[in-house]
Amino acid sequence: MGGGRYDGEVATEARSTNRDVFTYRGQVGASPTAQRSVHPELSPHGNIRECVNMTPIVVAMDVTRSRGDDSRVIYAKLPMFIGQIELRNYVPGPAISFAAVGDATAGDRAPLQVGQFEADNRLDAVLSKIWLEEGGGGSGQESYELAAYYYARQTKLAAHERGDKGFFFFLGDEGFYPTVKGAQIRQILGQEPPQGVVIGDHGQPFPFDEDLDSAKAFAELQEKFHTFLIFPQKSLAERRRDIDAEIKQRVEAAGGRYEGVDIRASLVWNNRNDLDLHVIAPSGEHIFYAHKRSACGGWLDVDMNVQGETSKPVENVQWTRGGAPAGRYRVFVQNYRFHEATGPTAFRVEVEINGAIQHFEGTIGAKGETGVASEITILEFDYDPAQRAPEDPRVLTTGPYANYADDVILRQWQTVLPPQNILKIEDPRAIVDVMLGVLAIVGGGVELGTFITDMAGTGQLDLRQDQAIHTLGPLASATRMGQAQVDGDLQVSGARPGSRLTRL
Repeated sequence: MGGGRYDGEVATEARSTNRDVFTYRGQVGASPTAQRSVHPELSPHGNIRECVNMTPIVVAMDVTRSRGDDSRVIYAKLPMFIGQIELRNYVPGPAISFAAVGDATAGDRAPLQVGQFEADNRLDAVLSKIWLEEGGGGSGQESYELAAYYYARQTKLAAHERGDKGFFFFLGDEGFYPTVKGAQIRQILGQEPPQGVVIGDHGQPFPFDEDLDSAKAFAELQEKFHTFLIFPQKSLAERRRDIDAEIKQRVEAAGGRYEGVDIRASLVWNNRNDLDLHVIAPSGEHIFYAHKRSACGGWLDVDMNVQGETSKPVENVQWTRGGAPAGRYRVFVQNYRFHEATGPTAFRVEVEINGAIQHFEGTIGAKGETGVASEITILEFDYDPAQRAPEDPRVLTTGPYANYADDVILRQWQTVLPPQNILKIEDPRAIVDVMLGVLAIVGGGVELGTFITDMAGTGQLDLRQDQAIHTLGPLASATRMGQAQVDGDLQVSGARPGSRLTRL
């Protein structure tokens, strides 16, 4: 809610050891078999976050597998972040709410975690309660839109009531889902308003939609906050590893073999229905749930959701390296049983052949089909043990990998944010520098050159200063032009002005 003052010396002392502050693992209760979930103090379900301070700041961190370490960067640099805001007077009266974004659609147990707005050392306690679940669905999308909806509709800000805006930073490298699902609004946010309305800060009604276009959620968020995406850039090869890591993690966590194979087929989906992976070997043997090990060395070593036990299942058929016979193979998928409501189930299959990996995706059971009637052939291929084919470079820009391409992700974000508010960085360690720069330029009316001088004064390397100039340049130009229009004066001084901007 705000109040108090952050003691930098206490915070620095707490960081003087190598202790990992992120020790919460979603465990509730003493039993090791208890249901894992969001820490109760960070649950968004039915909760409103309030901020009485002059400048509310939200830092919404992607804690899925691809970006989980960003939270540690934020924790390490939090004393410097708050210290510089206060020392330079970039914005008055800051209070920070930390949020952690997962993947609600993929069935993460912690799809959204939200901390109260704090201004003192309770911020460290909030960070320590964040669960770095490292989930995600490998689709190139996370539930940023759910976070936008929550902070647009379930926060009460004194700044907004005065007509001012706070600052909102998404830290992530993926896209968002095109709609905020009504089921997620009810189940995760606990919003079930009477007579279909939600009352906002000024008493105005918001309509309650079964599903809401994500663009509307982001538009509402920007009524309360100057909103930015800090986007750590990656090569396509790095993004490919993010996708592969999700499948690898599921296979290995279930006790299956992922590496050291001649042939491997892995099936993943994100609900409790019982999909089945089938492979016909060159011998004619049918490897599936009723015949898991073949005489020719094939093995279905992971078979899941017989009882609908998980919303993040995987199945895996593999031949250990040196064991797969030559000949023709056929891989296909069937929908064995619905444990959830009937309807289409999206799935992905990864097939590795002699070290080359291919990806396939589709949906199954759209009309309620099960068994043979639902069968979808994934791939038929001829295997030669003596040949390890070179990888087709097109796999980096097709199939599920296409959703991870920078241009695809950035095009989507540009539909909901001004282009100058999308801040690309090369080094994740620059996240805090960029956030400070935004607060200085937009909140404090500081010229970019003055901010770079401030960075130099804290001992930042020339390379980091150059990165800040490159990242913040378009934002600084847009802000300067906007202020010139407000002032009616195109000659903007390089000196730090006395008043801060409240609109971008």
